[in-house]
Amino acid sequence: MKPKLLLFTNRLVVGGISNDIIPLAYHLQTEFDILILYGEKEKDEVEADFLLTAYPGLKLKKIKSFKKTINPFNDLLAYHDIKKVIRNFKAGIVHTHGPKSGLLGRYAAYKCKVPVIIHTFHGHHFHSYYNKFINWFLLKIEKKLSRITTKIVAISTWQKKELSEIYNIIPSNKIQTISLGIESSRIGDDSATQRVVFRKKYNLTNETIAIGIAGRMVPIKNLSMFVQAAQNLKTVSSKQLRFFIIGDGLLKKQVEQQCDELNLSFTENADGNADVVFTSWIEDIIPAMHAMDIVTLTSENEGTPMSLIEAQWCGKPVVATNVGGVRDILINNETGFLVEVNDIKAMVSKLQLLIENDELRTSMGKKATLFAAANFSKETEVENYKQLYKNLLTPKNIERLTCQYAPIE
Repeated sequence: MKPKLLLFTNRLVVGGISNDIIPLAYHLQTEFDILILYGEKEKDEVEADFLLTAYPGLKLKKIKSFKKTINPFNDLLAYHDIKKVIRNFKAGIVHTHGPKSGLLGRYAAYKCKVPVIIHTFHGHHFHSYYNKFINWFLLKIEKKLSRITTKIVAISTWQKKELSEIYNIIPSNKIQTISLGIESSRIGDDSATQRVVFRKKYNLTNETIAIGIAGRMVPIKNLSMFVQAAQNLKTVSSKQLRFFIIGDGLLKKQVEQQCDELNLSFTENADGNADVVFTSWIEDIIPAMHAMDIVTLTSENEGTPMSLIEAQWCGKPVVATNVGGVRDILINNETGFLVEVNDIKAMVSKLQLLIENDELRTSMGKKATLFAAANFSKETEVENYKQLYKNLLTPKNIERLTCQYAPIE
C-alpha cells in the first residue's frame, strides 16, 4: 500500500508554485497516493488548467472557503474543512506550500496527529510586505509553527540561511534545501519555431530587442522600476525595443498610468508597435521566454522566482534585483547580472550592455541554459523529495499512522 501524501497549496493558478507542484505530484504518483488540496483563486488570477491537461490523472480537492484574504469566519470554516479532508484521506504526510496554507494546513495536520508535517518556503513575508508590527507577528507565528513541523524545505541556500540564521525561525538541521526543477521536455526542441510564432503574433521584427518581466502586478514586484528602466532605455538606445509585462494584478491601472506619465505607449493587444505590451496571464510561458531577448526581475523581496529559471533554461540572460534566493539561481556576470533594489542606473546599464551587444547576449544565454539544466532538473527535484518522504516515514511514524487511522471497533 502506497503512503498517502497530501499536498496543500494556496491556489492552483498560473504561476511558479503550480508549475512546481503539479509535475512533482505527477511523477511521485508511482510511489505515493497523492491528493492535492487547494483554495479559491483571486479575481485577477487564472486557474492552471493547462497543467492538469499536461499532467492528467491527479486527485484534487478545492476548499472553497479557503481564500487569500483574511476572514475569521471563512478561515475557521476552511480549517475545519481541511481537518476533515486530512482525516478522510488518512494522510501520512501533509506537505504545505504557501504562507496561509502553511498556517492552517500545518496546524490542522498537527491536530489530526499526522506523523509527518512538511512546509516549503517558496518565499517569505518578513520584510517589504507589511509594517514592522505585522512582520514581528508573522515571525512569531512561524516560530511556533516550526515546533510542530517535521521538516522545512528551503528552495535555495540563501533562503535556508535566512530561515535559520537571520530570522531564527528554525534550526538548520530541520531544514533541507531542495531546488526547484523544470522538465527539459517543457522547454521543447523547437525553440526557434516557438520564438518565431510568438514574435510574429506581437509584431516583432528580427531587429527588435524584446525585454520581459513576468509575475503578479502587486507592490512587492516593484514594476515601477521596470517602467522607469524602459523609459531610460528608450532614450539612450538606438535599437528597436519592446517591453513585455507578462501577468496581471491589482496594480495594472497604476502601471499604465506610470507609462502615460513617462510618455511610453502601451497596449493590451497583440498587434501594434507600442513600447510596452501588457500580455495578461499566459498559461504556458515557455514560448514567451523563447521570444524574449532578455528577462528581468525588479522585486523588493523574492523566494526563488521560477520565471528566472525558465528564462535561463530557454537561453536568455537575466538582469535581476539581488533579493532572496535570486543570487542562488544565476551566476552573476556569466548568466545574468544582479543589481540592487531601485538602482535604476545599474539596471539600465546592465540592460543596455546586453541590448547593444548581440554576441554577449548569445554567449550569456548559452551559459544560462547549461547552468539551468545542471542545477534545476525536475528529475533531481523529484528524486530529492522521494528520498525526503521515505526518510521521514520511519517505522515509528508508520506505527503512529497505523494506530491513528485504525478502524474503531
